[in-house]
Amino acid sequence: MEIDIWEYLRASFRKHGALLLIQTLVAVANTVANVFALIYLIREGYDYIACSIFILVCCLVPLVLLTFASRILVKNFSASINTGLVCLIAYYMSLIALADIDLLGRWPLVLVPPLFFGTYIVTFWIPYNVLIMHITSAKKRGATIGLYFLIWPMITTVGPLIGGFIITLYSYDVMFLVAVAVLLVNLFYMSGLRILGKLRERIIIPELLQSITQSLVERRRTDLDFSGVNKGLMYGLFVEGIIDGVFWIAIPIISFQFATSEERLSQYLSLFALWGAVMTVALGYLSDKIRNRTMFLRAGMALTGVSMVIAAIAPTLDGYLSGMSLTYFFMAIIPAFLFTMLLEKLERYKKRIVILREFLLNVGRCVGVVFTIAILLLQYDLMVSVIVTGLITVTAVIVK
Repeated sequence: MEIDIWEYLRASFRKHGALLLIQTLVAVANTVANVFALIYLIREGYDYIACSIFILVCCLVPLVLLTFASRILVKNFSASINTGLVCLIAYYMSLIALADIDLLGRWPLVLVPPLFFGTYIVTFWIPYNVLIMHITSAKKRGATIGLYFLIWPMITTVGPLIGGFIITLYSYDVMFLVAVAVLLVNLFYMSGLRILGKLRERIIIPELLQSITQSLVERRRTDLDFSGVNKGLMYGLFVEGIIDGVFWIAIPIISFQFATSEERLSQYLSLFALWGAVMTVALGYLSDKIRNRTMFLRAGMALTGVSMVIAAIAPTLDGYLSGMSLTYFFMAIIPAFLFTMLLEKLERYKKRIVILREFLLNVGRCVGVVFTIAILLLQYDLMVSVIVTGLITVTAVIVK
């Protein structure tokens, strides 16, 4: 059995190595640095609502681009992916540059970096996920997609530890510069990438802005097409987005309230990611053997929701860590299975699938963030948002 596993991994790397390496470098940059973005804002004196607005902008930008410029995103894969990496570099550089600018109540630090990050979300991940779909076969699709989804939790088991170490020993600025250096290596690597070498490499920001402007002026209808996707599956993606929107704000902040230091916070985040990685590894070998994905997904969503509630109502730190570890363990089922099930529904329309998925995710993310802001404005504890998200997640068992 061990030989089969290693042979499978070697064969997978030969076919998917280039794309896996690109995603790995992005994951390294983001798990080392971006997991601390909200804590950085808090250290700079911003409150939780400002942090939430920061995340809201990150989610609104993709919605605008997907609604009015989706064709540009899949027109030139190389140019789009390179644009995503450049925007991610600009994101980290702007976090450094804007911290000391006392202008407009210091709101530029809250509003400008997310513009870059939101642009990165769609310009990088839309073409990247389309490429994944194109090179995966239907027979091994579940296991292959599981391999791609494994990268993020695996890197996150060590990335935050490195970030916390750099912050403690040096500073946030050094940590962000490390992320920039990793992304520059990624850009250099991509310049010789065979799978993208035939496509011209350039930045597509002007084309995106032009497409948005023309769509608004000419009142064009959106290119989004939801035909062929059942309501249950769309709701599942919407709920996945809500989880993202709430967790991107609540988990770093709540965990930091317990930890009080970046070094300890990094340990908590790595612990959660470790359990997600364990489940993702299991799914990599079981996914294509599970014939009834819907039933498995329903169970995963129900257990994820229950685990969220347990973590939120736990009276101690150990209870919170245990409940959140269970949450990340079961939550690993959701993105991989929804992604695979959506592809199975619309096998022939890979570009449309990826665009629809990203659109629904970001709609859910915006709803999750707005809900979290409402909780904060009402002066409730952030744990309330986690509890409600858990209950909403349980309702997603209607996915068919």
